[in-house]
Amino acid sequence: MPAIEPAPPRTCRVVHRPVHGGNLPALTSIRFLAALTVVLCHYAQIGLVAVPGWFVAAADGGRPAVSLFFVLSGFVLAYNYRDSLASGGVRAFYAARVARIWPVLLLSLLPALAVTAWLLRSGDAVLLREWYGLARPDLALLAASLLCQLLVLTAWLPFAGLNQPWNGPAWSISCEAFFYALFPALLAWTVARGSLALLRWCGLLWLLQGAWIMLADVATPPARSGFLIAQFPLTHLFEFVLGVCAAHWHVRLPLDADARHRLGLALACAALAALAALALAAPGDWPAFYLQSPPFGALILGLALLQRPVLGLLHRRWMIALGEASFSLYLLHVPLGRLAWLAGWRAPQGWLVLALAVGLSLLVFRVYEEPVRRWLRRRLAPAAPARAGATLPPRAVRG
Repeated sequence: MPAIEPAPPRTCRVVHRPVHGGNLPALTSIRFLAALTVVLCHYAQIGLVAVPGWFVAAADGGRPAVSLFFVLSGFVLAYNYRDSLASGGVRAFYAARVARIWPVLLLSLLPALAVTAWLLRSGDAVLLREWYGLARPDLALLAASLLCQLLVLTAWLPFAGLNQPWNGPAWSISCEAFFYALFPALLAWTVARGSLALLRWCGLLWLLQGAWIMLADVATPPARSGFLIAQFPLTHLFEFVLGVCAAHWHVRLPLDADARHRLGLALACAALAALAALALAAPGDWPAFYLQSPPFGALILGLALLQRPVLGLLHRRWMIALGEASFSLYLLHVPLGRLAWLAGWRAPQGWLVLALAVGLSLLVFRVYEEPVRRWLRRRLAPAAPARAGATLPPRAVRG
């Protein structure tokens, strides 16, 4: 999951705003819906919740939800940094990324450490294989896997013994770190191109992504191809680029507020219809995220173009709060779920585990994630003194 920061306003209504500016609370809210989809699929896999099989099949195990995060990450970063990076704010950008990723990643390793200690002490061969991809307790491999987690490298290593231990969902953070490294150059490249050119490039990259998926499927053994298709950072680069391009289209559309709203409503409705059809239809030999990522781009652009609430749920204070805490929920839910399973919790109590995970994510966001993020940003990239008479920039979706 991308480490996307939420929209700052905590209101139930959207205030009328300038055509090219304003805040996008709906994009914060959908992060929770995507994270919840991932959590439900993982908890069903662990045996904590009894989720209908059709839901897990339609959600493809939660993998398309992570692709939604990648598209959304590209959009939010381009939306926020389009002007500041052009004026030399690269250090502040990377400081913000470090401050956003590592505090919660480090925290998530604490419950993962308890799970690992239990597995090593018990020597449970079944759980070691299912959860960690290990045939036996292997301290050296576990130490190497932990180092890869800390260095956000797990998605680059298509080996179960390195990729799965500790906190498996952290693979997506490896992808995010790669996208962040490319982002300043990618942003400059996209800014220099017209809207139609970006659309053609997105089409080409989508086809190249499909060609790479086919190559990985036929040219590598099944034990490797699954990782290369589902988790490898290069596989998901198109999704991030699509989000960046969508942010440029959002800025460049030469329409008044009413026209933008109508276009946004049309895009969002068309995207939801396409996503529903793809979720209900069997994807065949193609991973669901590959087919669904273009509609994700249309959905995000459509929601961003809306000038007033259409789905009031996405603009509720409590929904935005859950979206803000979704990064903590995403990184903490698997270690917490495994601890609950080891403690004897099963499907009858699993919904309570889900509620506790959501509640804990809200607490972690308020008392740990946000304060530590702000402290790290100040330490890594101190703000320059404001010039006399300078005005503060408008608030935007935090990135």
